[in-house]
Amino acid sequence: MFMKPFISLIVGVCLLAGHSARCYQENHRRPDCGNVHLTVSPTRDTNLELNWISDCEDDSAPEFIVFSRKHLRDTDENSIILKLKAADYPRGYYKTSTSYGHPWLPGNWEYSETTNRKDMGPYCLPYWITSVRGERIIDENCLAIQPTWMYDNRQTLGSQKIGSIFIPGTHNSGSYDGIPAFLEGYVLNQDRDVWTQLVHGIRYLDFRVGFYHREGFFINHDQVKVINVETVLDQIKKFVELAPSEVVVVDFHRFPYPSNFTAEMHRKFTDLVYRYLGDHALSPSGLQVGKGPTLNEIWAQNKSVIICYSDRNTVRETFWLWQPLQQFWGDTNSVSSLKGFLTRSIKQHRTTINPMWALMAELTPQPLDFILRINNLRNLAQKVNREVTKWFREEWFYDANVVATDYFLSNDLIAVAIDANSRK
Repeated sequence: MFMKPFISLIVGVCLLAGHSARCYQENHRRPDCGNVHLTVSPTRDTNLELNWISDCEDDSAPEFIVFSRKHLRDTDENSIILKLKAADYPRGYYKTSTSYGHPWLPGNWEYSETTNRKDMGPYCLPYWITSVRGERIIDENCLAIQPTWMYDNRQTLGSQKIGSIFIPGTHNSGSYDGIPAFLEGYVLNQDRDVWTQLVHGIRYLDFRVGFYHREGFFINHDQVKVINVETVLDQIKKFVELAPSEVVVVDFHRFPYPSNFTAEMHRKFTDLVYRYLGDHALSPSGLQVGKGPTLNEIWAQNKSVIICYSDRNTVRETFWLWQPLQQFWGDTNSVSSLKGFLTRSIKQHRTTINPMWALMAELTPQPLDFILRINNLRNLAQKVNREVTKWFREEWFYDANVVATDYFLSNDLIAVAIDANSRK
């Protein structure tokens, strides 16, 4: 059993905020041997996953990986859930039998219509991972929410332009609930509502919208109706009211139903969006130039929502809408093909009239997958999300703008983005 006296020998610089801790190695782009983080499996069991850097020299590799409910310095025997011998898992990965479920969000960030104040800073959930060699902690990390990470890092982020910062996002952000079980595997791209995505640190939301004459506007996954759009708009509105310095990019990227989505439908929809978000919508006037405005310039206007819209005619007629945001989507179910596509997209992309651009870093089921009932969205996220974390952590650290994924808790891109932005 570990003893508390060795906890003082911590390598690196520990950045403490709220109830959260993260130990970084200074002046390195790539993470060091033994760096750790937790993820949540995208499969229905939502089991917690242990991840650590295992590409190490023998004399520096961690001996043990400890999974606990408290920070190791505060841990007793009852708080340690699991202790692994790192050498037994050379891939640096272990899926635990501890289910994450849908826990209460700390720091008063549980959703409530009546709450008018939330606490600033990151907050740990009761899950910690620590890598240890001898009596030395190499790295430690908790599974945390990051509801105010932009404001928390304002001294380094303020001078950076919106088209240059690393913005973690979700793909089909509103496709998280409300679907019959037999369709779920090929329709739902997330398992957390939009509020929870934002509280964890997501700052780009990708939506498709359908209109149904008797029911109104819905978030769609292509032709499939998922959830009433007002539910999503209300969650965004509540979040930006409580965290007004967090810049949220809302991308209404497609309008797949009906196929003839008319100008009148667009007018009705934008009226609805403005009713919820108009007070917070940043007008693009004079800002869609080059890499766009800095965060300081955005904050000076006291507007924190950038609304991108795929219908150019509607944009021309609406002063608060931004031009369509370019997405790079690989449309593949192959990890290697996706990496090749993203590599080319990073090298070849050009700034358009909208200063932001998005890499859609997820795998997509192909027609044969539907027929054979294989490669559903959960399984594809399980296959690719650990790799996506590695690509952006180790290769594309400074190259990304928006990066959107499926089942975002099964990667570590929010932490990678925060770290990358703080080092630029």
